[in-house]
Amino acid sequence: MPEFVHGLPTTQLAIIFALTSVAAVVCGLLIAKPIMRIFFGTGSEFNQNLAFGASGFNLFYGLLLGLLTVSAYQNSEKVRQAIQAEALAIRVLYADMETYPEPIRSDMREMLRDYTLYTIHRDWPAHRAGTFLDGGSNRADAMRQRLAGFEPQGTGQTIVHEGVVQGFRDFAAARQQRLAGVITEIPDILWYAVLVGAAVNVLLLCLLKMRPHTQFMVGTITSFFLGVILFVIVTLDDPLRGEAGLQPTPFELLWERKMAWDEGFA
Repeated sequence: MPEFVHGLPTTQLAIIFALTSVAAVVCGLLIAKPIMRIFFGTGSEFNQNLAFGASGFNLFYGLLLGLLTVSAYQNSEKVRQAIQAEALAIRVLYADMETYPEPIRSDMREMLRDYTLYTIHRDWPAHRAGTFLDGGSNRADAMRQRLAGFEPQGTGQTIVHEGVVQGFRDFAAARQQRLAGVITEIPDILWYAVLVGAAVNVLLLCLLKMRPHTQFMVGTITSFFLGVILFVIVTLDDPLRGEAGLQPTPFELLWERKMAWDEGFA
């Protein structure tokens, strides 16, 4: 899908897909239909033969659209779950730091606050543009090194530290899944199949032999719904891209309800 699509507002994108689909049917009725009738004729069994040929196409094309819609939705949900898991892991780490002695407690809490703010204000705008920055990775590495340099004293502190290290691994895994959402998308080859199938679907609608006003109504309604389906797939295709991309709400809630109260007291 062209890059400029992700820069359009959601409402504008929906209108473009719907109007383009309807315009394709109108152009087909006015231009393609008279030309194709010269080659295929208008016999008494024309609609029956056309419907017989179109039934197989509609089956496979409908299956393709359904599978792509489900796949795009599942990709979006995986990224959403990764965002929530990352924010939850940070919250747990932030709370666990209460059991650590100074200065690591204040250092780690400051690093976690800084990472959260960076994710909200720097990472997410980059995700909207289809990229990710190195600042988050650098901050995560700094926290990993700070934890690695801590030497627990006693059995109890050792057990707590092992749990924190495991929690940090969960945080790192969720973070990688979130970053993978930046490049998660439907392959271009499938988009070619979808667009070619949409053109064939419009052509078959235009070739039907029926009264002009009836065909116009049936064609525009069907093409309008086709445009809506394509809009939904495009919107879900890149989970973090554009205006309709996933929001950093879990991180914002973490900051507002937990971390903001400690700002300035580290």
